[in-house]
Amino acid sequence: MNNEPAITGTAFLTDVKQIIEAARSNAVRSVNSCRVQMYWNIGRQIFEEEQQGKERADYGTYLIKSLAQTLEPE
Repeated sequence: MNNEPAITGTAFLTDVKQIIEAARSNAVRSVNSCRVQMYWNIGRQIFEEEQQGKERADYGTYLIKSLAQTLEPE
């Protein structure tokens, strides 16, 4: 048996729980921010590849479909 006293109902426990929750929230926000940046950068790359300096992209090049098929296994 464990004879160590349980820590319950103390300001110490509340503070530690708040630190943990704040760290979790910060981690989620950080991941979401990185994910948004990733999608934006991928979109920019697709845009640049499709248009290649032209005013409008050539449709029917299947760039996104080909990209998805290539990346899906990874």
